[in-house]
Amino acid sequence: MAVMAQPMGCPGHCVYCPSFHDSPRSYTPESPAVLRGHRYEYDPRRQVRERLNMFEAMGHPTDKVELIVMGGTFLATPPEYQYQFIQGCYEGLNGSRAGGLSEARDGNRWAAHRCVGLCVETRPDFCGDAEVARLLEFGCTRVELGVQTLADDTYNLVGRGHTVEDVATATRLLKDRGFKVYYHWMPGLPGTTPERDMELFGHLFSDSRFRPDGLKLYPTLVVQGSELALWWRQGHYTPYETETLMELLCYMKSSLPPYVRVSRIMRDIPTQFILAGCKQSNLGEMVTRRLGPGGCRCIRCREYGHRLRDGWGISTPHLHRMDYEASDGQEVFLTMEDDSQTLWGLLRLRWPFEGPDAAVVRELHVYGPEVGLGRRGMRAAQHQGLGETLMRQAERVALEEFRVSRLAVLSGVGAQEYYVNLGYRPQGPYMCRNLTPIFTPPARLRAGTNPLPRR
Repeated sequence: MAVMAQPMGCPGHCVYCPSFHDSPRSYTPESPAVLRGHRYEYDPRRQVRERLNMFEAMGHPTDKVELIVMGGTFLATPPEYQYQFIQGCYEGLNGSRAGGLSEARDGNRWAAHRCVGLCVETRPDFCGDAEVARLLEFGCTRVELGVQTLADDTYNLVGRGHTVEDVATATRLLKDRGFKVYYHWMPGLPGTTPERDMELFGHLFSDSRFRPDGLKLYPTLVVQGSELALWWRQGHYTPYETETLMELLCYMKSSLPPYVRVSRIMRDIPTQFILAGCKQSNLGEMVTRRLGPGGCRCIRCREYGHRLRDGWGISTPHLHRMDYEASDGQEVFLTMEDDSQTLWGLLRLRWPFEGPDAAVVRELHVYGPEVGLGRRGMRAAQHQGLGETLMRQAERVALEEFRVSRLAVLSGVGAQEYYVNLGYRPQGPYMCRNLTPIFTPPARLRAGTNPLPRR
């Protein structure tokens, strides 16, 4: 559920970014989220309530909600506004007013519409210690960084206003606090070529300072209201042809490591505002079709629900494990997947956390058709014990391999009761459990000599 903050400008001056006086920076006046925000005077309570009504009218379950705060650089707005806006989001879910953010946030643990995830978009240079501390107060679980590229010369050319080192610093700080980290990535920026885009994309995962958990691929477009539109009219910039862009995106998707999720390709910009560049709103579907079944290993392309919908043969899932270094930490990527790599669930475990004696679960997710709280579905992956299996395995790894005494989880407020049932208790913004050497994994994990095949 997208909620739009009111227009307040942006500290950046990127040439590709549209700017309209009645819209948040980087959005056009007729973008769907902007239209909804404007209709409800950017009031977060009204936006949330109306979206809930719309989802319910369409037959969607609304007891588990992931919120994403959109609109320029939210963390660059006055802190007082940030607190009021997030409080309003929780009040919209709870259906009642609160005396402050903490009351609204904590009350959502038992609400009819629970916030199981909260995402905020920001810039790498507005993601320091103070901003991250606020994110934890908000109950945030995922952060999307506007990275766009990993080249300082391109940043200087387009007026981005931060450096590659800022990206590395923000990424490490967020992961160290337990957040999921997604990057916005823009192939085709001024001054680059398809070959350099491929090289920089490879650097995104070969350099351990980065290695994001997810990506949104936003090809550069010439949009009304941007300085880049002037460059294009003057002949100083030409966007990629659609076929060139297709080949580039296919290369990117096919080279992704399996711990990454591509959640979107192409921004939701009305075509009448696109002066030049690809206008195919279904570009992501076109790329998927060209790659063919199994052509991309990203999380989204392997999810149980999507493959079930597409008619894949699905077999019994088993535990798998992948280890890699990222942002000065050890990452353990645990999955439940079948022999065709169909993904039923995943867990991201990171060590160290707040010192060498603790580790943190940055994400636990079970895929498939959504099942309401306390319910079960005949063909659903949720509520079948897969999440608990992954959590118990994470506890074993943390205790026996990392030798830690405490495991923390950065959980959405509305999912905290799930962890209470697993023996976790709130400690500040985290759900925590003390681990002891007498911990014994469930019987289904003890069976067999090698329950965790590694890739």
